Parts: sequence; C-alpha cells; structure tokens
Amino acid sequence: MEKSKLAVSVEHIPAHKYLGVWEEKADNYGDFWKYHNCDEVCGFVTSMDKIAHPIVTAHTAGWKQVDGKNVYFYGTGVENDYDGPIPEGFEIREFHESDYLVFSYPVFDFMTEKADIMGAVEALAWNFDPTSMGYEWNEHNCQDYQRHYPEKLGYQVLRPVKKVTK
Repeated sequence: MEKSKLAVSVEHIPAHKYLGVWEEKADNYGDFWKYHNCDEVCGFVTSMDKIAHPIVTAHTAGWKQVDGKNVYFYGTGVENDYDGPIPEGFEIREFHESDYLVFSYPVFDFMTEKADIMGAVEALAWNFDPTSMGYEWNEHNCQDYQRHYPEKLGYQVLRPVKKVTK
C-alpha cells in the first residue's frame, strides 16, 4: 500500500432518501452479513442501480448514531420523490444534506490489500481533526457513509461536517 495515495477531500451530499437495511447488532460490513442474506439484500440493491441516487449510489453503506450507538446500514440512496417498492426488512429514511470529508484510497486488489488499505483509510477517518480544514463533525445530524468498490472506486469513508462558525 502506498500511503501517498491516501486522500482527504470535501464533497457535498444533498438531502435524499435512503432505502436500506439497518442492523443494530452489526458494527461493520462483515458483521452485517451475519444477520442478513447477502444474495437477497444485494440482489435488490443491484436491481435499484439504474434509479439510485447519483451520489449515494447502490451498495453504499454506513453508520448512523441512534441512542448513542452506531447502527450499521446497507442499501442505496434514492431521489426524494421515490415511491417504489420497499422489500421486507428494508426501510426508507430521509437523510439531511451535508458537506462530507471523504477519506479515500483508489482502486486496489481486494484479495491481497484489503486489510492494509481499509485499515489505513479508517484510521485516517476516525482520527482526523476536521478543525484543520475549518470544519467540525456533523454526525449528530447526519450519517457516516462507506463506499467499498475496490475494482472501480477503491475504498472511502465519508464523515459529515459543517463549517466552523466564529
């Protein structure tokens, strides 16, 4: 892994709906699949690809603070006017707009590099001080996202922020 490929950028994500499965017992992607059928969940999410939100795409996962605990979710963003099917076990929720700090590493070989790269991105994301860029965390209002597509996107953790007001 080349540490120089780790990056931090800012991205704005508008308000949208999110159609997904929330799992209070899961802390991460691997844990999530202990409680859910990967073929069923991923099959539905993949079927939504053509109408998925352009920024919060199909197979975007993440964490939302609920009663002081991070709850892991998996699914897809959809436009605010979405009125299509909601399969059993899925919920649709409205998410606020926010700026996000995006912690990323580009395309990599999942089989040989996943532990090093995911660990490095997550260490950077969870230990970063946003005040160095003029922001503060906005996680009490918004969720964290995880984008995991090693072959085309790489790996990203997105944390919501807002400008520090003086």
